[in-house]
Amino acid sequence: MKIFIYLLVFFTLCNPKKEQKKKEIVKKSEFIKKIDTVLNKRILQAVDSILIKHKFNGQILIAKDDIVLIDTSIGFINFKDSSRIKRSTSFHLASVSKTFTGMMCMKLYEENKLDFSDLVTKYLPLFPYKSVTIGELLSHTSVLPDYANFITIEKKDFLKKKNNTDFDKFSKTDLNFYTNEDILDYIIKYTPNPISNPKKEFQYCNTNYAILAIIIERITNMDYPSVLNKYIFNKYGLKNTFVFTRNNIDTYIPSYKENYEAWGLEKFDLIYGDKNIYSNTIDLLLWDNLLKSESFLKKKTIEFAYDPKSVINKEKKTYGYGWRLSFPKNEEKIIYHNGWWHGNNTAFIRLLKENAVIIILGNRYNEYIYSHKKFIDILRDIN
Repeated sequence: MKIFIYLLVFFTLCNPKKEQKKKEIVKKSEFIKKIDTVLNKRILQAVDSILIKHKFNGQILIAKDDIVLIDTSIGFINFKDSSRIKRSTSFHLASVSKTFTGMMCMKLYEENKLDFSDLVTKYLPLFPYKSVTIGELLSHTSVLPDYANFITIEKKDFLKKKNNTDFDKFSKTDLNFYTNEDILDYIIKYTPNPISNPKKEFQYCNTNYAILAIIIERITNMDYPSVLNKYIFNKYGLKNTFVFTRNNIDTYIPSYKENYEAWGLEKFDLIYGDKNIYSNTIDLLLWDNLLKSESFLKKKTIEFAYDPKSVINKEKKTYGYGWRLSFPKNEEKIIYHNGWWHGNNTAFIRLLKENAVIIILGNRYNEYIYSHKKFIDILRDIN
């Protein structure tokens, strides 16, 4: 099937009951045909050769100058019952979730509820790494080890070590899944060996953002999902975006390995802050637009988040607050985040100068989702 047919999705968004809206969309579609034929063709060819050729399963949206160049859903959300992916289907964002956690911290900074120089112990007094700051968590320059590496026992065994052996009082979920508070309790109890980082260099670590989620909860006196609902999801119309919690377990739809084997739930699947936000390409386009306006954050605040917070490495990459940063030679920086959890892998690439965004969400592992360069070169008109 030729990839160009997916453009039909864009041209069928209008509501037949609203003639004026229909005329506006038709007019915009005609504008795209006249002005962006070459760009559309190059994007579609790249999608075909990079993703479709390699059995991509998920959603793709690429936009430039407020014009959607491609917006399509391909494949199945559930291979067992052959349920097809729709535009409204939400995907596990994996580490793209960090963009929401990071920007929520920026919002609390604007509200004078936290400062980046604050010690973590200001909010979590028993936190054993006494010199670590909020800014170091946000920029991955702390000394924290990754919880997936130091927590090797199952939740039930951890409860035994805490002398919580009356298992009848715990639900099945409590006995099998770690929470963010469990991560904190484990750190307090065992103080896993810190990672050597005397120069405060960027060292990616999921624990940083799991702890930030707890700090957000302490500051707001609300649970993390409620905070994001109040400040972002509900307020700005991200209708298909939510945090996966224990309340979602019964409706969990697995992601898939490259060989189509399903991933089941495991002990870290209720940890949020570093992951566990579900969304889709349409909502992430709204998120991109929101961050380019001053509706949610002031311009100077968001620009500060995009500044490097550690030394730029040999690959010309580093981290800001909530965002990966890349500095290609002789080009404007790229603000982006990738994600990978189980079979879910995601890419969210933002080119501010070109007013362009690339959003790719997949639920069957596919390394080609991370092949950003060709799309970036096309949007930047680099031959």
